Amino acid sequence: MATDAQTLLEGPPPGQSGQALGQPRIEVVTGGDQGHGAPLPERSAGSLALWFLAAFALVLLPATVWNLSRPPVYRATATVLTTVPAERSGAGRSDADLQHVAIQRQLLLGRQLLADTIARVDAAGGDPPPTPDDLRPLLTVDAVPGTNLVELSAEGGLPLLLSDIVNAWLASYEGLRQAEIEARLGTRLEKLAEQGDSLETQIAAKRAALTAFREQRDIVTLERDSNRALNRLNTLQASLAEAEDAQIKARARLMALESAAASGAPVIVDEAAATLAQLQQQEAELAVRVQELQKRYTEMFIQNDPDKRALPEQLKRLRARIATVGRQGAEAALTEARRAVETTTDRRLRLERELADQKRVASRFTADFEAYKDLEADLAALDDMQRSTQGERVALETQAIDGYPQIEIIEPAHPPRDPVRPHYGRDFGISAAAAAGAGLLTVLGLLLLDASRRPRRGLPMTGVRIWGDDAGGRAAGAPQLPPYAPPGQLGQAPGGLLGRGPAPLGALPDATTRQLMGGEVEALWELADDAERQVMGLLLCGLDLPEIAQLTMEDFDLRESELRVPADARRVLLPPALADLFKDAHPLPAWRSPDEAVEIAARIPLLAVDAGLAHAAEVTPEVLRHTYLAYLVRQGARLTELHRVAGRLDSASVQRYAPLSPAGASRPIGQVDLAYPLLA
Repeated sequence: MATDAQTLLEGPPPGQSGQALGQPRIEVVTGGDQGHGAPLPERSAGSLALWFLAAFALVLLPATVWNLSRPPVYRATATVLTTVPAERSGAGRSDADLQHVAIQRQLLLGRQLLADTIARVDAAGGDPPPTPDDLRPLLTVDAVPGTNLVELSAEGGLPLLLSDIVNAWLASYEGLRQAEIEARLGTRLEKLAEQGDSLETQIAAKRAALTAFREQRDIVTLERDSNRALNRLNTLQASLAEAEDAQIKARARLMALESAAASGAPVIVDEAAATLAQLQQQEAELAVRVQELQKRYTEMFIQNDPDKRALPEQLKRLRARIATVGRQGAEAALTEARRAVETTTDRRLRLERELADQKRVASRFTADFEAYKDLEADLAALDDMQRSTQGERVALETQAIDGYPQIEIIEPAHPPRDPVRPHYGRDFGISAAAAAGAGLLTVLGLLLLDASRRPRRGLPMTGVRIWGDDAGGRAAGAPQLPPYAPPGQLGQAPGGLLGRGPAPLGALPDATTRQLMGGEVEALWELADDAERQVMGLLLCGLDLPEIAQLTMEDFDLRESELRVPADARRVLLPPALADLFKDAHPLPAWRSPDEAVEIAARIPLLAVDAGLAHAAEVTPEVLRHTYLAYLVRQGARLTELHRVAGRLDSASVQRYAPLSPAGASRPIGQVDLAYPLLA
């Protein structure tokens, strides 16, 4: 952003001295402040990483110890389907019944059933709890919502014992129900069971015999016409009909070709038709050429000239070839037609023989299929008898267990492999995430704390410059601008751009010299070309014009972004923007002699005029260098170390910068930001 500088009241009109007595000047300037105060050093990435790791470990370690110190709890589960007793539902039903499930829960957790469970586990060699009261807290009965499925589960620290307890619990429940059934039915139910087993054996034998019969007789499907024998018969009949049609067409074609050949019509195969057409086309073209030749020359002249005699001879040979091709094509067409008749006739005869054989196979298959249907009817009768026996048995069982629910074990209990709680992995992930959050919050807090303690830079600022007259007739605070030294007089003019009069080399302007704001420097930089930017960038790195004028290409180390100053062999780091500018520069530097450097520096006030800066004549190379050094001092740089950036300085020049230094102890030059904001 260019500096917006407006002069509200300037000195005398053009043509009069700007330093006349009694003519104060007031200038209102808006621009970017170049920063002041002593910023704190930024924390390194390693320091922030250590803070992060410390906070991370401080949260993660105790959380992990607590997480791993919890003992695992296992859970063994079995699933049972239960239906509502008929005495309460009328005929029994399998839809969800909350009251029925609640009743079964009470029965399953009853003392008698739990005591029987303990006895079964003890008989299996386990280590069960001593009493039903000790066992009851480990067991849970949960209903699956919307169904009559019930989950029986046991929780504890011994997975093998848990599965034994649940399975013994189910066995006790089934044993209670079975004892009641046996007491009511006894021998009758056993006889029905034996009859059912016998029927099951007969059905299995009959089904095996039926399967073997199907495999032997090649009965694939239960649909008669879908089996291979009949399907093959239908296929052969369709193929025979197609063969007869093909034979008729072949005979008709042969008769047509023979009739055409007898009447003298052209007969030719398709393969020779294209060749004959091409020869006929050539014959027509050659005949036209012979006619034209005969019109132009006599027959004697044509016969005496070998070249012209060749055309009629060629036409004669071509016509002979056309006749030969036509004759051969007719013979080939007749031969092909006769062969087609023979082929179709052979195929029809072969299909007729196969059809006769297949009819005998189909007849045998029909008889086998009828026998298969009889065997299938016998199997269906046995199935009906078995269903009747099972129905009677179910009816008896239903009458015997009117007061008990019917149960079916869907899945027995198995020893659990993984604990159900605590979730070590999930809790460790939560602990790690919390520890990472604590580490990030710690780093963020440190960054915010450092940001709150670090002085701000680059804030917009509006200021007013006022020049009055001092006792010597010069505006107070206005710089004593040196005259311009033309090329060829480098260092000769006292107070010139390179010669500074009585001041020693490296002496700085007075601390009251005009200091450019960030926007003003940016406006100059935007209007400058590459050569002018090279000079301005070096001035904003602390070099003075005599040092800049003596630079050569050997003084630049662009790989390390450094510059060696020949005057005192000090090394200056080049800011990124300036280093990129020099890397693209050809030649390097832009000046070949000190006089060229002076000429380039002399264009800086002209850039200030083009940028519209107030009092543009005051914007000299010394003002740019002074602006940079004031930028360093306002950051808190030690005055005694300015020579490491600006070169040799006399103590009087350095003392003039003391008022710009912020309160408190100064910092080493290595702890301040050496890159001017425009070049950073």
